[in-house]
Amino acid sequence: MPPFACLFVPDFPTQAVVRLDPELRKKAVGVFEGAPPLTKVFSANRMARATGVEIGMTKLEAESCLDVVWRWRSRSAESTAHAALLDCAWTISPRVADRVRGDEDGRSGAVALDIGGCERLFGTSEKIASDLKRVAESIGLAANVAIAGNAEAAICAAQGFSGITVIPDGSERSRLGPLPLSSLDMPSDLLGTLKRWGIHTCEQLALLPEIEIVERLGQQGRHWHLLARGSEPTPLLPMEPPVQFEEYADLEFPVDLLEPLMFLLNRLLIQLCTRLSMHVLAASEIQLTLTLQKNRLRENKPEAHVRTLRLPVPARESPFLLKLLQLDLQNHPPNAAVVAVKVVAIPARSRTGQMGLFLPLSPEPERLEITLARIRNTVGDDRVGAPVLLNTHRPGAFEQKPFVLPDTKAQEGLPQGTQAALRIYRPPLPVSVALDGGKPTSVRYEGTSHNVLALAGPWRTKGDWWSATAWARDEWDVLLRTLRPTYPTDSNEEEKDETALYRIYRDLRLRLWFVEGIYD
Repeated sequence: MPPFACLFVPDFPTQAVVRLDPELRKKAVGVFEGAPPLTKVFSANRMARATGVEIGMTKLEAESCLDVVWRWRSRSAESTAHAALLDCAWTISPRVADRVRGDEDGRSGAVALDIGGCERLFGTSEKIASDLKRVAESIGLAANVAIAGNAEAAICAAQGFSGITVIPDGSERSRLGPLPLSSLDMPSDLLGTLKRWGIHTCEQLALLPEIEIVERLGQQGRHWHLLARGSEPTPLLPMEPPVQFEEYADLEFPVDLLEPLMFLLNRLLIQLCTRLSMHVLAASEIQLTLTLQKNRLRENKPEAHVRTLRLPVPARESPFLLKLLQLDLQNHPPNAAVVAVKVVAIPARSRTGQMGLFLPLSPEPERLEITLARIRNTVGDDRVGAPVLLNTHRPGAFEQKPFVLPDTKAQEGLPQGTQAALRIYRPPLPVSVALDGGKPTSVRYEGTSHNVLALAGPWRTKGDWWSATAWARDEWDVLLRTLRPTYPTDSNEEEKDETALYRIYRDLRLRLWFVEGIYD
């Protein structure tokens, strides 16, 4: 049978809260749940239980235990921690299954994966288990790892034994026998029934006859009976990799200053970048959502401050992303104190580049983007970027868009070869134009008259007649002597005879003539 592995995080609700706060990892921590006066202890780590904390204690009883740090349960933090645990499993095998409890408590902090064939890539089963535990520790989760011949046996072993456990194929029953029934994660009512029968371990349940178990407990009892024997053939249903990565954190107190908020964002970004690197991916877009403190004076205003950063090149360096978010929040600060933070990363392939041996190094895109962010803080968001033409006939209408890498696929199929380009004068050059029969015959510029050698036009365009920015003009393409003033010291007669093709137009509202540009 192909081997299976399981990653299990003990005291998962507590570790999910502590994961983003490294200072609490070596302290006694407990988690409350429920509204007063029904607040009770929902989870606690080993050090907290050593002080006398028990699951189900009231808040008043629990706070009598000294040297324990208390936090409130966060389902969002559990969801992101479970997603990070799945990322750890994907570093070894693409066949990863989610393990969710059947009760209302939500995530159990366990994932299973099929490691059949992975020995050729990562080594022995002991080496794979050690790698899984090390990767889980890199994201702040202390996990148990077990490997067995079937997925359910691996899950039971990971929940019952601490550290690393490798069960040889065929010896699942003997290894699981000493474990208490609580390691099977069975419903509390069934667990109570078995305890009243005097059944407390997996070995005692496995010794019961199967037919009598089915007669008294039905097919559900048969399932747990096979599980205690380590022979439950439950198939593994692989999951698809995530389409986005997110990290979430609830703040213990509202934060209205940027510096402490950056401290928390740094922790979230480090976790995000670590998870992205597990998939050999980078972030092409960062979405930041700040949940704001409710205020009666802000009833009609949104309770979330959302910012989106589209990166010019994919990146997964947390200092670079943190600096971009800091500059963006300095320019667009939230209008109230922040009580929760969520950061979402849209993944993309990591960028690669071939460096030339005899070429100088080009500037790093990250440093350029930070420079552009500082410029945006000074001149405004709409004044930095690449010009993009608007969908209008108005000449020169454009807007600024963020710099992005060129899409080479979109450029395929475009006609190749040289084409005339119009070099725009900004602002346009005011000129005087002589007409004959409604057509330009000469253009006077800076006291010098230039005869029109050839022309094409007119092309009349107008628009926005319904607004205060209405415009209308007639355009001509004319061939002229070069519009360059000649100086007495200029002895090069050939340059005086140079010609060029210009675009001129008449503003029909101002009744004035301008030179718009020159064709290259």
